Order: sequence, then C-alpha cells, then structure tokens
Amino acid sequence: MTDNTLRQAHDRFFRHSFGHPEVSEPFFQRYLPPEVSERLDFSSLRPEQDSFVDPQLADHRTDLLFSLRQHDGTPARIYLLLEHKSYDAPWVGLQLLDYLVRIWMREQQAPDTPPLPPILGMVLYHGEESWSGGSRFAPLVAAPGPLAAFTPDFRFVLCDLCREQLDGLQQRARLAIALQVLKFIRSNELPVRLPEIFSLFQQLADHRDNVLAYLSTVVRYIAAVAGQVDRWTLEAAIAKALPVDLGENIMPTIAETWKQEGRQEGRQEGRQEGRQEGLQEHACLVLGKLLRQRFGPLSGEIERRIEAADQATLDDWFDRALTAKSLEGVFSGG
Repeated sequence: MTDNTLRQAHDRFFRHSFGHPEVSEPFFQRYLPPEVSERLDFSSLRPEQDSFVDPQLADHRTDLLFSLRQHDGTPARIYLLLEHKSYDAPWVGLQLLDYLVRIWMREQQAPDTPPLPPILGMVLYHGEESWSGGSRFAPLVAAPGPLAAFTPDFRFVLCDLCREQLDGLQQRARLAIALQVLKFIRSNELPVRLPEIFSLFQQLADHRDNVLAYLSTVVRYIAAVAGQVDRWTLEAAIAKALPVDLGENIMPTIAETWKQEGRQEGRQEGRQEGRQEGLQEHACLVLGKLLRQRFGPLSGEIERRIEAADQATLDDWFDRALTAKSLEGVFSGG
C-alpha cells in the first residue's frame, strides 16, 4: 500500500468519525479541562470546512476546525489535529502555532469582526508508542532567563490513545467505536476486540442508513490499514456481534473492499507460496467457531466434514453460515 493510500484511509475515517456531533461533542467534553469545558456552549458546536495543515505534512496528519460560542455569546474555536504517525512528533507545538496564526490571520481579514477568538489546540495521537513530546510550546525554544519573556507560549490538549483506557464510554457508542478503532488499528489485539467494537453499533440511535454508512467506513478503514486482520476474522466478528439483517447488508462491502485493497489477491499469492495449509486450518477454525456461535455444538461428523473441505468449499460454507437459518442450510445451500 502506498503512503498516499494509507493517508487517505486515515483521513477518510477521521473526518467521517469526528465530523459527526455524536463523536466530536463528547470527545471535547471528555478531554477539555473542566474549567474550559464549563464555559463553552456545546450545542453551538459546528465543524468548519477549512484545513490549515501544510500540504507537505498531509501524509501523516489531518485536521478539523470547529466553531462554537461561549456561554456569554462570544465566539471560540477548537482546533483538532490528528497525529497518526507511529512515532513521537516533538515539533507538533510549532506546527500548531503555525495553524493558529493562519486561523487568526483569516479572522483578521473578515470585516466587522470582534477581537480575535480564542483557539483551543488539541492533538489526538494514536501511534504505537506513548507520546513523549509534551503539551506546551515554550520548551521547544532555548530561551533561558530574561529571554523567556520574548518567547510565545501556549499549551495544547493531548489525547494519547496509547495511555487511554477508554472507560466510561458506554453511553457514547459512536465515540467509543472511533477511539477504539484508532487505538487498536495497528495492534495485534484488534482481531479479538472486533466483536466488542462491532457490538457498539447496536447502540447507535441513528437512522439505519447512517449506521450502515458508518459501519462501512469502519470496515473500509480496517481493510485498508489493519494488516493483522483477515477477511474471515472480520466477517466472523460482524456475524457474532450484529443482528443478521445488519450483517447481511455489510458483507458485500467487505467483499468489495477486500478486492479493492488487493487483500484477496494477496491471499491467493500466499497459497501459491506454500501457505495454503495454514490458511485452510485458519478457515476451518473460524468457520467452526461461527457455526457454534449460531447453531450450538457441532457433531463429530460436521467437524470432520469441515476439516476435509478444500478452501473454495470453506469459503462457500462461510458465506452461507452468515445468513443460513439452520445448520443444514449451510451445507445444503438451502
């Protein structure tokens, strides 16, 4: 996968997730300092269309700007920067300063504006190692003693998903989905956490089409970025966690996405390289697990039939197992 394709996958998921008020509003309420949050009228929160990230830096970060009002009616801005590199970004304070100045310069050019609005900078980091770059600008400048008075300083809010436990989000399902997917997208924990993540979709109060649209966004992001997740594992997690009718609607998206991402072709190449036995063993295990989840314990005859099947037959049975009304229907096609 090219760096540009990877960036587009991150960007699409981030914007689709945090552009939704059921993600952005509880995120800000959770991570902004209480003394700041209590001054803000979150019912007025609106995403803006502008981006202030330098195009040369867009390969590893994405930004969103939100406007809202304080309770006294004066405007404010919240600037959320997604830092999605797998290593620390010690210069992020300098980058934020650049973005803040650009926003204020834009505000200055508008006619009849009040004094410049405050901007709250936030960084959402989901790299593989804990952040060590701090959350203030001044330490980036060597200005000892009296020189410090001539150096600007500000702090920003850091949400380091490596350290976050993500508890207390039971009533914030869409935010919980977004943060958990970001937290574990590169982790070997993701395959075992998928059923828990997908089960959260049942709590969404959106219209069904909106739920399916976000489910599709999550599936496409996982397929594009999470190389530790195969199609079998993804489909089995959905079958376990979601109602049959919702699972049925997303399966064509998974098949299409896997083909677009070249994952299916990669599996074929793997067979040609002598890994067919391992793939079939994995397929047998996942199929057996799915059948037991849906229909209960399997007989010895069924277990032996699964173990003796070739890969094409296993693929066919797995597709049927997602929607069949009985165990017999899986194997008979009825």
